Amino acid sequence: MIIEDEPEGIIENKNNIGSIKRMNSLLRIEQSYNYISNALIDVSENDLICLSDNDEIPNFENINFKNSKHDIFIFKQLFFYYKFNLFYDLLPWFGSKACKKKKLISLSWLRNLKNKKYPWWRIDTYFSKIKQRNLKIINNGGWHFTNVKTAQEIYKKLSNFGHHDEFESSGLTVKDIQYCIDSKIVNYDHFADKSKINKYNAKYKLQLADDEILPEYLIKNKDKYKNWFSYSK
Repeated sequence: MIIEDEPEGIIENKNNIGSIKRMNSLLRIEQSYNYISNALIDVSENDLICLSDNDEIPNFENINFKNSKHDIFIFKQLFFYYKFNLFYDLLPWFGSKACKKKKLISLSWLRNLKNKKYPWWRIDTYFSKIKQRNLKIINNGGWHFTNVKTAQEIYKKLSNFGHHDEFESSGLTVKDIQYCIDSKIVNYDHFADKSKINKYNAKYKLQLADDEILPEYLIKNKDKYKNWFSYSK
Protein backbone atom coordinates (compact mmCIF):
# COMPACT_ATOMS: atom_id res chain seq x y z
CA MET A 1 0.00 0.00 0.00
CA ILE A 2 1.06 3.57 -0.64
CA ILE A 3 1.10 6.25 2.06
CA GLU A 4 -0.68 9.19 0.49
CA ASP A 5 -0.24 11.91 3.13
CA GLU A 6 2.78 13.50 4.77
CA PRO A 7 3.21 12.90 8.53
CA GLU A 8 2.23 15.59 11.00
CA GLY A 9 5.00 18.03 11.89
CA ILE A 10 6.62 18.31 8.46
CA ILE A 11 8.35 21.69 8.14
CA GLU A 12 8.47 23.54 4.84
CA ASN A 13 12.11 23.89 3.85
CA LYS A 14 12.40 26.45 1.07
CA ASN A 15 16.05 27.19 1.88
CA ASN A 16 17.08 23.52 1.91
CA ILE A 17 18.42 23.66 5.48
CA GLY A 18 20.15 20.42 6.45
CA SER A 19 18.77 20.12 9.98
CA ILE A 20 15.19 20.57 8.75
CA LYS A 21 15.72 17.99 5.99
CA ARG A 22 16.95 15.54 8.62
CA MET A 23 13.99 16.21 10.92
CA ASN A 24 11.51 15.73 8.07
CA SER A 25 13.26 12.49 7.05
CA LEU A 26 12.91 11.09 10.58
CA LEU A 27 9.19 11.91 10.62
CA ARG A 28 8.67 10.10 7.32
CA ILE A 29 10.66 7.08 8.52
CA GLU A 30 8.60 6.88 11.73
CA GLN A 31 5.38 7.16 9.71
CA SER A 32 6.49 4.32 7.42
CA TYR A 33 7.29 1.99 10.33
CA ASN A 34 4.03 2.70 12.12
CA TYR A 35 1.98 2.27 8.96
CA ILE A 36 2.95 -1.40 8.95
CA SER A 37 0.82 -1.79 12.09
CA ASN A 38 -2.23 -1.83 9.83
CA ALA A 39 -1.27 -5.39 8.91
CA LEU A 40 -1.33 -6.55 12.55
CA ILE A 41 -5.06 -6.31 13.20
CA ASP A 42 -5.65 -10.08 13.28
CA VAL A 43 -2.46 -10.98 15.15
CA SER A 44 -2.84 -12.75 18.50
CA GLU A 45 -1.61 -11.05 21.67
CA ASN A 46 1.13 -13.64 22.29
CA ASP A 47 2.36 -13.73 18.70
CA LEU A 48 5.89 -12.46 18.13
CA ILE A 49 6.23 -9.39 15.90
CA CYS A 50 9.67 -9.12 14.28
CA LEU A 51 10.81 -5.87 12.71
CA SER A 52 13.76 -6.16 10.37
CA ASP A 53 15.11 -4.06 7.52
CA ASN A 54 15.51 -5.88 4.21
CA ASP A 55 19.30 -6.09 4.67
CA GLU A 56 18.99 -7.58 8.17
CA ILE A 57 18.56 -11.36 8.37
CA PRO A 58 17.53 -12.57 11.86
CA ASN A 59 18.65 -15.98 13.07
CA PHE A 60 15.69 -17.63 14.84
CA GLU A 61 17.48 -20.89 15.68
CA ASN A 62 19.31 -19.85 18.85
CA ILE A 63 16.35 -19.36 21.17
CA ASN A 64 13.04 -21.03 21.97
CA PHE A 65 10.70 -18.05 21.89
CA LYS A 66 7.71 -19.99 23.23
CA ASN A 67 9.52 -20.95 26.42
CA SER A 68 11.21 -17.61 26.95
CA LYS A 69 10.11 -15.40 29.84
CA HIS A 70 11.12 -12.28 27.92
CA ASP A 71 8.75 -10.08 25.94
CA ILE A 72 11.30 -8.20 23.83
CA PHE A 73 14.21 -9.55 21.78
CA ILE A 74 17.11 -7.82 20.04
CA PHE A 75 19.27 -9.71 17.57
CA LYS A 76 23.03 -9.13 17.78
CA GLN A 77 24.13 -9.60 14.18
CA LEU A 78 27.35 -9.93 12.16
CA PHE A 79 28.03 -6.90 9.99
CA PHE A 80 29.03 -7.14 6.30
CA TYR A 81 29.83 -4.45 3.71
CA TYR A 82 29.71 -4.37 -0.13
CA LYS A 83 29.99 -8.16 -0.52
CA PHE A 84 28.37 -11.06 1.32
CA ASN A 85 31.71 -12.15 2.77
CA LEU A 86 33.40 -8.82 3.59
CA PHE A 87 33.13 -8.75 7.37
CA TYR A 88 33.08 -5.47 9.31
CA ASP A 89 34.45 -6.77 12.60
CA LEU A 90 34.77 -3.38 14.27
CA LEU A 91 31.33 -3.53 15.88
CA PRO A 92 28.26 -5.80 16.08
CA TRP A 93 24.99 -4.74 14.53
CA PHE A 94 21.87 -4.67 16.69
CA GLY A 95 19.35 -4.71 13.85
CA SER A 96 16.34 -7.02 13.89
CA LYS A 97 14.07 -6.60 16.91
CA ALA A 98 11.03 -8.55 18.08
CA CYS A 99 8.27 -8.13 20.62
CA LYS A 100 5.14 -9.93 21.72
CA LYS A 101 2.06 -8.25 20.30
CA LYS A 102 0.61 -7.51 23.76
CA LYS A 103 3.71 -5.46 24.66
CA LEU A 104 4.03 -3.63 21.34
CA ILE A 105 3.61 0.15 21.63
CA SER A 106 4.42 0.92 17.99
CA LEU A 107 6.85 -0.32 15.38
CA SER A 108 8.87 2.90 15.52
CA TRP A 109 9.11 2.37 19.31
CA LEU A 110 10.38 -1.16 18.71
CA ARG A 111 12.96 0.07 16.21
CA ASN A 112 14.23 2.76 18.58
CA LEU A 113 14.68 0.56 21.67
CA LYS A 114 18.07 0.81 23.37
CA ASN A 115 20.29 -2.17 22.58
CA LYS A 116 20.83 -2.99 26.22
CA LYS A 117 19.11 -4.89 29.01
CA TYR A 118 18.84 -2.67 32.08
CA PRO A 119 18.96 -3.99 35.70
CA TRP A 120 15.90 -3.81 37.95
CA TRP A 121 17.42 -1.07 40.12
CA ARG A 122 17.71 1.42 37.24
CA ILE A 123 14.98 3.87 38.26
CA ASP A 124 15.07 5.64 34.89
CA THR A 125 13.69 2.53 33.17
CA TYR A 126 10.36 3.06 34.92
CA PHE A 127 9.98 6.39 33.15
CA SER A 128 11.46 5.48 29.77
CA LYS A 129 9.83 3.68 26.87
CA ILE A 130 13.07 2.87 25.06
CA LYS A 131 14.99 1.50 28.07
CA GLN A 132 13.72 -1.97 28.91
CA ARG A 133 14.44 -4.55 31.64
CA ASN A 134 12.46 -7.55 30.33
CA LEU A 135 14.63 -7.80 27.24
CA LYS A 136 16.77 -10.55 25.72
CA ILE A 137 19.84 -9.89 23.57
CA ILE A 138 20.20 -12.83 21.17
CA ASN A 139 23.87 -13.54 20.48
CA ASN A 140 24.63 -15.00 17.07
CA GLY A 141 21.40 -13.31 16.07
CA GLY A 142 21.91 -13.22 12.32
CA TRP A 143 23.50 -11.05 9.66
CA HIS A 144 23.43 -7.48 8.42
CA PHE A 145 24.45 -7.02 4.78
CA THR A 146 24.76 -3.33 4.03
CA ASN A 147 25.53 -1.63 0.72
CA VAL A 148 25.66 -4.87 -1.25
CA LYS A 149 25.20 -2.76 -4.36
CA THR A 150 27.11 -1.14 -7.19
CA ALA A 151 28.84 2.18 -6.49
CA GLN A 152 26.13 4.00 -8.44
CA GLU A 153 23.38 2.31 -6.44
CA ILE A 154 25.11 3.09 -3.13
CA TYR A 155 25.43 6.74 -4.15
CA LYS A 156 21.70 6.87 -4.90
CA LYS A 157 20.85 5.17 -1.60
CA LEU A 158 23.04 7.46 0.51
CA SER A 159 21.59 10.50 -1.25
CA ASN A 160 18.09 9.52 -0.19
CA PHE A 161 18.27 7.70 3.16
CA GLY A 162 17.70 9.12 6.63
CA HIS A 163 21.19 10.61 7.03
CA HIS A 164 21.35 11.99 3.49
CA ASP A 165 22.37 15.41 4.80
CA GLU A 166 25.58 13.94 6.26
CA PHE A 167 26.38 12.22 2.97
CA GLU A 168 25.69 15.30 0.88
CA SER A 169 28.01 17.41 3.03
CA SER A 170 30.83 14.86 2.58
CA GLY A 171 31.13 15.61 -1.14
CA LEU A 172 31.73 11.95 -1.99
CA THR A 173 31.29 10.88 -5.61
CA VAL A 174 30.48 7.54 -7.28
CA LYS A 175 34.20 7.25 -8.05
CA ASP A 176 35.05 7.64 -4.35
CA ILE A 177 32.59 4.91 -3.41
CA GLN A 178 34.01 2.59 -6.08
CA TYR A 179 37.46 3.13 -4.59
CA CYS A 180 36.16 2.05 -1.17
CA ILE A 181 34.61 -1.10 -2.66
CA ASP A 182 37.78 -1.99 -4.59
CA SER A 183 40.00 -1.27 -1.56
CA LYS A 184 37.64 -3.10 0.82
CA ILE A 185 37.43 -0.20 3.26
CA VAL A 186 34.60 1.36 5.24
CA ASN A 187 34.85 5.14 5.05
CA TYR A 188 32.00 5.94 7.45
CA ASP A 189 33.03 6.55 11.07
CA HIS A 190 30.41 4.75 13.17
CA PHE A 191 32.00 6.04 16.37
CA ALA A 192 32.11 9.71 15.39
CA ASP A 193 30.60 12.28 17.70
CA LYS A 194 27.17 13.49 16.59
CA SER A 195 28.54 17.01 16.21
CA LYS A 196 31.23 15.92 13.73
CA ILE A 197 30.49 17.45 10.35
CA ASN A 198 32.18 14.93 8.06
CA LYS A 199 31.81 11.33 9.20
CA TYR A 200 32.92 9.89 5.87
CA ASN A 201 36.66 10.01 6.47
CA ALA A 202 37.40 6.63 8.10
CA LYS A 203 39.49 3.95 6.38
CA TYR A 204 38.74 0.70 8.19
CA LYS A 205 39.83 -2.43 6.32
CA LEU A 206 37.21 -5.14 5.94
CA GLN A 207 38.01 -8.79 6.70
CA LEU A 208 37.42 -11.71 4.34
CA ALA A 209 34.92 -13.93 6.18
CA ASP A 210 35.05 -17.72 6.39
CA ASP A 211 32.07 -19.56 4.93
CA GLU A 212 31.06 -21.02 8.32
CA ILE A 213 29.88 -17.67 9.70
CA LEU A 214 27.63 -16.96 6.69
CA PRO A 215 24.01 -18.09 6.21
CA GLU A 216 23.73 -21.63 4.88
CA TYR A 217 21.61 -20.43 1.96
CA LEU A 218 24.39 -18.17 0.68
CA ILE A 219 26.99 -20.91 0.85
CA LYS A 220 24.76 -23.33 -1.04
CA ASN A 221 24.05 -20.67 -3.68
CA LYS A 222 27.49 -19.10 -3.96
CA ASP A 223 27.65 -19.71 -7.71
CA LYS A 224 24.35 -17.91 -8.16
CA TYR A 225 25.65 -14.87 -6.27
CA LYS A 226 29.33 -15.13 -7.27
CA ASN A 227 29.48 -11.48 -8.31
CA TRP A 228 28.63 -10.50 -4.73
CA PHE A 229 31.47 -12.40 -3.09
CA SER A 230 35.03 -11.22 -2.69
CA TYR A 231 37.79 -13.70 -3.50
CA SER A 232 40.93 -11.80 -2.54
CA LYS A 233 42.16 -10.17 0.67
